[in-house]
Amino acid sequence: MIVGKLKDIAHYKGISKNIDTAIDFVLTHDLLALPKGKTQIDGDNVYVNRDTYVARPLEECYFEGHKNYLDMQIVLKGKEGFGYTDISDKGLVVTTPYNEQKDVTKYHYKAENEIYITLEEGYALVFPEDIHLAKLDVDGKTIEKAVIKIKLDK
Repeated sequence: MIVGKLKDIAHYKGISKNIDTAIDFVLTHDLLALPKGKTQIDGDNVYVNRDTYVARPLEECYFEGHKNYLDMQIVLKGKEGFGYTDISDKGLVVTTPYNEQKDVTKYHYKAENEIYITLEEGYALVFPEDIHLAKLDVDGKTIEKAVIKIKLDK
């Protein structure tokens, strides 16, 4: 997992073609101005889901993991709690088995070795081994967010 501020995102160019496409989009577009919902960037290879919401208490959240896509989770306005654990965490409990169409496995909100950080107008780039929990309430305020889905380059 890579966590940082958007001003530094260009440091991660060169990891893969699809990550480069996502970074270029972030650097050249006003993500706050995007319409709510899905916006295609490069077909199914790279797209963004734009959302506005009030985060939830931990008991209403869940960990999730993906097999075919990376998530670039970007908090544009506000702040939210963000959980992380590695796929090898023995405390992970599957609550919803892998859904191939949605590319997601859901896990209980508690694991054995999870850690939490606060994303405040920054991003987290999560890879398939990075089991993550988003939308965790920090201050009860509205959050503006973009999640860029980046297909793994084969």
